[in-house]
Amino acid sequence: MTTVADHITIDTRRAQLRSEVNLAARVIPTHYPLETFIAVNPLAGLESMPFEQAVRRAGDLYGIRGLLAETAYRDLYRRGRITDTDLESALRQRYPALLDGEPVRMGPRVVTPFEVLRGDLLNGSTAPEPSRRNTTRSEQAAPRVAQQVDAQAAKWCAAFFGSSSAGWPMPHRHEGFYHAWRALAAGDHTLSRRARAALRGVPSRSDDAALQALQRLGVTDDERITYLQAHLTRLPGWAAHIRWAAERTTGVDLLDYLAMRLTYEAVLLSDNSSPQGDAARDVASSIPSARERAAALALAWELDAVHDRDLGAAARVLSALPVTARPMIWQQAYEGNFRDALLRALTQPTPEPGGGRPQTQLVCCIDTRSEGLRRHIESLGGYQTFGFAGFFAVAIRFTGLLGGAPNDLCPVLISPEHEVAESPAPGAAVAARRLRAGSITMAGAEAAFHAAKQALLAPFALAEAAGWATGPWAAAKTLSPKGSAALRRWLRDRLAPPAPTVLSINDATELARRTLYAQVALTTMGLTDEFAPLVVLCGHGSVTENNPYQAALDCGACGGQAGGPNARAAAAILNDADVRRELGDLGITIPGDTWFVAAQHDTATDRVTVLDEHLIPATHRGHVRRLIDDLRIAGAELAAERSPGLPGGPPAAHPARASRHVANRSADWAQVFPEWGLAGNAAFIVAPRAVTRGIDLQRRVFLHSYESDVDPEGSALETILTAPMVVAQWINCQYYFSTVAPEMFGAGTKTVHNVVGGVGVLAGHGGDLRLGLPRQSLTDGRSFGHEPMRLLTIVQAPLRRIDLVVQRNPLLQHLFGNDWVCLAAREHPDQPWQRWTRGGWRAWDAAAPHHPIEEEVTPCR
Repeated sequence: MTTVADHITIDTRRAQLRSEVNLAARVIPTHYPLETFIAVNPLAGLESMPFEQAVRRAGDLYGIRGLLAETAYRDLYRRGRITDTDLESALRQRYPALLDGEPVRMGPRVVTPFEVLRGDLLNGSTAPEPSRRNTTRSEQAAPRVAQQVDAQAAKWCAAFFGSSSAGWPMPHRHEGFYHAWRALAAGDHTLSRRARAALRGVPSRSDDAALQALQRLGVTDDERITYLQAHLTRLPGWAAHIRWAAERTTGVDLLDYLAMRLTYEAVLLSDNSSPQGDAARDVASSIPSARERAAALALAWELDAVHDRDLGAAARVLSALPVTARPMIWQQAYEGNFRDALLRALTQPTPEPGGGRPQTQLVCCIDTRSEGLRRHIESLGGYQTFGFAGFFAVAIRFTGLLGGAPNDLCPVLISPEHEVAESPAPGAAVAARRLRAGSITMAGAEAAFHAAKQALLAPFALAEAAGWATGPWAAAKTLSPKGSAALRRWLRDRLAPPAPTVLSINDATELARRTLYAQVALTTMGLTDEFAPLVVLCGHGSVTENNPYQAALDCGACGGQAGGPNARAAAAILNDADVRRELGDLGITIPGDTWFVAAQHDTATDRVTVLDEHLIPATHRGHVRRLIDDLRIAGAELAAERSPGLPGGPPAAHPARASRHVANRSADWAQVFPEWGLAGNAAFIVAPRAVTRGIDLQRRVFLHSYESDVDPEGSALETILTAPMVVAQWINCQYYFSTVAPEMFGAGTKTVHNVVGGVGVLAGHGGDLRLGLPRQSLTDGRSFGHEPMRLLTIVQAPLRRIDLVVQRNPLLQHLFGNDWVCLAAREHPDQPWQRWTRGGWRAWDAAAPHHPIEEEVTPCR
């Protein structure tokens, strides 16, 4: 007979399990679907740890490096990308007293402590590769079973998520992941009869199934969190996407997923006769001692007879630098080379050009690719540029003229505040109807084509019926991408010519809220006086063909989508007479002859399109014509700058030829390198444009405008550091870890990608959902497209103000205090740069206090 106490006990155990699953899940990232691909730090759950400790913890969890291989750093040293000065600076920050110690005799040579450490860095045996310390019972006892568990988990995840867009749904999918799996798993004839019989007795609740399996596997209560982490990190891609899906009531959560994995493990282990064994290897035993390293150093220096006493002296120096800490020294030196050069370049400000009121002001996204556009448009004269997050402080849920599901156009850190719809402009109803009808016709044909490809028998009929047309069309797309793109545009313009439209932002949002949007945007970027006659709000997107990762090239501030609608909404607000009147009462006076215009920069082609030209008054059309001409020139110059760095690009092309080349890449459905995206990103600058104007930052820097004089309370600075900078850090970490650990946190090569239901890609026909970025976003196979460096944030503002912002925000304390982001600042242009540390501000080149990282770390909970 079941008592009340029994019910209380099982309910408590279920609740405890759910709590443990939530704690275990902190070590995995969140994986967004491809259509709204959002950059994430795959080690975000470890940001409460110092970076060096976090990458070691990642080694324990995943068995991967969190830094480049030592051989890669040594190659960078040989190529001059890391110098002796960089190495000495990095060593001095960690071991300031050691480097000032007495010289060491090595046979006939007398060398400084730095030379001993440098010699070990360059010649010592490399540190052993990390290995997973948290392992499952099947990994330890029967690796073949561990592989079977992964294969089953991947198969059912692909079935559940992929069936949403396939021609036939997964049976019982509407009941949720666990119930669908439970109903189907026992019928899987790839399993033994004994295993299928055991699966028929699985409990109806996922938490009960997980508890039962944990008991059968002999996992104690104290082990459970680390054991659940061991399962989550076997297929982190699927686990990360399920974590995202669980927040959106899609019928699956991590407990369902773990219940499935644990059940398979318990069933298959009992069905397996492999002998017990420990798969872990002893890493510590393969690390050379300090004396062994000293002997190896003498050998590298070709010193035949070195006295034991000399080896002992060198060993005492080397003992301060553990072998496992060497890669971190290399990384700091590598980053220091770039950071020191950048801060030197920013030491002297460049004054704004004279001539009074600028003719046109261009507000671009802080995206690193906008840096090149800003630099080239400024070189033409008469332009002043600003940097601001590409959603322009207008967080909207947008529905286009053609309808369909609305899109959230705002950073994922915030929620959209208003529904904004696109509608025909006055007098354009007929043109809008034609656009809708033509678009529906083309979309219907495309949908039918794709649906036919996915149906069971229809592909054969499709090939018979449409092969005569699709074959030549595929050949044309391959042989002449630009020509086929032009043909598609011609067809679209014939069937669905563009129609003038307007947005409902001024009708859907109350005046006070619109005024607040305008005030926040203008104040945060420091544009509060001296407005030009034309102010351009330039969002960005990227148009490419056959690219599942296209959203990764769009605007991160707009939820992984193009920022044109945000720019249009912000321009509509700022052109509104009522908003301007309210702004005037707040001390921001926009002249009557100033007009705000929306535009969108295609970062694949570097072509900028002015939007809503039908709304531009006659008084400003001359300005806009000049703007369009100058944007064409600046875009072509930028294309010529980018082309030599693109795989297969012309090494020194005329701007016109370069412009054609990048347009051709954008339209080529076989092009795996349409653009480099944000590869190379390494710094985030919060300062007036005078600090960076005229400096070629090589499209490696996020640029956010900021005028400290108009922000005495620091609210704008706090917004910048806790929102755009945090998103930049996510981007930086995604590129970083996709580069240093591509096998775990990258997406592999595009050439073998298979898209699963729009949620992600597989490398081949099965396995884990790939996290991070594809190889072709990071390297061309010969050199880095992205140089993996942690983000450097540079701020020009009162240091006391920065301190107050950091003190108010634990997130910033973690990022800066744990070395995920390095912070440099100065109050005035004539002051030297300072480095933020937990112990206070220090001169940039001064040694910072270092807290040694323990070799052994406890599990993250």
